[in-house]
Amino acid sequence: MNIQRIRIILIFSALCIILLIGILVKKDITKDTDFNPMITTAMETVKVDYNTPLTKLDKSVTTLEEYRGKVLIINFWASWCGPCQQEAPHLKAFYDNMPDNVELLAINITSSEIRKNIEKFIDLYDLKFPIFLDLDKSLEKSFKVLTYPTTIIVDANGILKYTIKGPINEKQLKKLVTNL
Repeated sequence: MNIQRIRIILIFSALCIILLIGILVKKDITKDTDFNPMITTAMETVKVDYNTPLTKLDKSVTTLEEYRGKVLIINFWASWCGPCQQEAPHLKAFYDNMPDNVELLAINITSSEIRKNIEKFIDLYDLKFPIFLDLDKSLEKSFKVLTYPTTIIVDANGILKYTIKGPINEKQLKKLVTNL
């Protein structure tokens, strides 16, 4: 009887520890950052904040303001991510033929990346679209990105239209932006 009671206590303790770890991880993932790139308006539409800072590969900083008035395709990726590797040629093909009113922005989840791997990925897939670094995971957290790749599409007025979790291809991108 004593051994059975000890097992129950150990199992209960383990479950409590797992629960506490889960709470801490969730808290870290959903932790507020200094800014929120998405604003909910009084009309309950979600808009992008054009003051959102973006760090370029050379570590200089710009904001989404540079792209105001365009349909924005914001893609979160990592060089080690298999689906991101499959998606890269589709993004390149789309970018090479995209309409003038569209901009494709790629954001690398840099906090878990090695700079050399980012550069190899860009060279391997001959990527020419703007690529930014998420040095402190603030963009990833603010946009609530939990899987890679994740693509967010915002219309020319800055209104969030689509969030695609997982890889997207050229044909799907064309279809989505044609409607905007």
